[in-house]
Amino acid sequence: MKVILTIFALFLIAFSFGQSNNYYMSKSGKIIDQQNYDVIKNTSLEKITKKRSSMQIIEELNELYSRNDSIVYSYTWNFTDNPKKLIKEINKKKELIGKVYPIENEITIEGKKISLNDFKGKPTLINLWFTSCAPCIEEMPVLNELKKKFGGEFNFLSITMDSESKVKKFLETHEFDFEHIANSKKLTTDLGFSGYPLNIVLDKNGVVKTIEGNVNYTVVNGELKMGDGMELIKILEKLL
Repeated sequence: MKVILTIFALFLIAFSFGQSNNYYMSKSGKIIDQQNYDVIKNTSLEKITKKRSSMQIIEELNELYSRNDSIVYSYTWNFTDNPKKLIKEINKKKELIGKVYPIENEITIEGKKISLNDFKGKPTLINLWFTSCAPCIEEMPVLNELKKKFGGEFNFLSITMDSESKVKKFLETHEFDFEHIANSKKLTTDLGFSGYPLNIVLDKNGVVKTIEGNVNYTVVNGELKMGDGMELIKILEKLL
C-alpha cells in the first residue's frame, strides 16, 4: 500500500506586493515568499527521504489572488513514491468535490446501520486509513482529541478497506474514538483513493467540500512535528 504524506509549512514572513514575485499561504493563513518556500519545501523533502529514499514531491498550487505583479497561492505538498498514481488520484479527488459522499446502508463494527441521512445537519470529518499505515496511526491521538473537544458540533467517522476482524484487533491496542466502517472498498479504493491517511470534510448535506491528507506537520528545530489538527476544525467551522 502506498503512503502519501501531506505537509503544510506554518511560517510567517513580511512581504511587499510591490515586488514581482510569488507568495504562498498555508491553511493557517501564514505567508512566505518564494525563497523561503523553496528552502522549507526542500528541507521537508530531505527529512522525508531520509526515512524513505524513494519519496518524491508533487505540489498542488491554487491561485488565491494577485496584486500588481505578485501572485499568492495556497499550496499542498504531497510526498509519494508513486508520482503517476498520485497525480491520477489528485484528479480523481477533484472530481469528488461538490458531490455527495455515497454512504448508504453501511454497518459499523459495532453493528450500527448508518446512511448519509444520519450525518445531515452537522458537518462531518471522515478519516480514511488502514491498520498498518504508520502515518494513520501517528495522527490518531490528534483526531481523538478533536473528537473529544468538538464531538457535539461535528460528526466523526472512520472508513477502511481492512476487514472488521482486523480493525477490532487493532483497536484492542490502539485508541481511535470514531465510529468505524470496515471492509469498504466502495468508500475507499473504488473512489480512487490509494494514499492514506485522508481526511474528507462534508457539509451539513453530506456534500464533499474538501479532501485533505494527514494532519498537518510543521518543521520545528529541523524536525517534523505533528500539528494539532485545528486546520480541519477551521474548515468544519466554516460549514456550520
